[in-house]
Amino acid sequence: MIVAVLLLACGGDSARSIPSGTAPPVEIRVGLDGEIRSGGGAVRVQVAYDPSGQVSLPEPKVDGLTFTADGPPTTERVGDRDVLTQRYVFSGASGSYELPPLTAAWHGPDGKDEEASSPSLFVDVGVEPPREGDLADIVEPDRIRRWPWLVFGAVGAAFAAGLLFAFRPRDRRGPPPPPPVPPDRVALEAWERVRADASLSVEEKATALAELFRVYVEAVLGFEATARTTREILDHLGSLTHLPEGNVQRAKRILRAVDLVRFAEDRPRTPDEWLADLDADLRAFVDATRPVSIQRPPAVKR
Repeated sequence: MIVAVLLLACGGDSARSIPSGTAPPVEIRVGLDGEIRSGGGAVRVQVAYDPSGQVSLPEPKVDGLTFTADGPPTTERVGDRDVLTQRYVFSGASGSYELPPLTAAWHGPDGKDEEASSPSLFVDVGVEPPREGDLADIVEPDRIRRWPWLVFGAVGAAFAAGLLFAFRPRDRRGPPPPPPVPPDRVALEAWERVRADASLSVEEKATALAELFRVYVEAVLGFEATARTTREILDHLGSLTHLPEGNVQRAKRILRAVDLVRFAEDRPRTPDEWLADLDADLRAFVDATRPVSIQRPPAVKR
């Protein structure tokens, strides 16, 4: 994708959640949706795929749990992909369960078939998961019989580590890695590159803006915006009590910029004016949400 290359060029950890241009034709993500209460909860299954082909949406099945689809699935275009989302409500007796990997199959226009599987998902219904401290009291018999050798081995390892530290090369240590680029700078620099690229159409620039905006929201707000629909992102932003007024509407215009390019009749006369309005929305949203760097005050001379 265009925005992926631009964000990676800017550097920084916040660019890692952008999907690369060589992404497989189908990807699947399965996760809990909300808290698990006594008797059950909900999971969300999302399949992102190349819209040139067709995809199958798998259904979760676990012995002892009953899964029911919570309404029809929804489909939304995110960048150059379609994202199919289905929420399932489950219920069952108290206990610990394992949801095995779900596999989504994609059938391409040239007859090529691809599959993607999710990791296993572990669910505790009505029980507390085991804590690390609870497992520390269990000592295996083999470990009891072998403890003298473990002690001697640990002492030898510590002695060897001390020698290596004492005789380590003094002049081969490289400089410390540079600090990560702040997500607000990554987003704005990527948008400036997109906006200045004369080879991109207005629709391509609007698509790139929506994608980098999702990455920025995920980086600064800790919300999985890159895996959520536009409606879910706007609902989440609307629930934030400390988000300054007007930013939900700005986010709405940015996320739906592609639709405005295609269908809106009240946009400005020229694409440059319309992109300038989107630029103002993005900068206002970033100004209201950018991370605040806390600097230590200068020392007072006595």
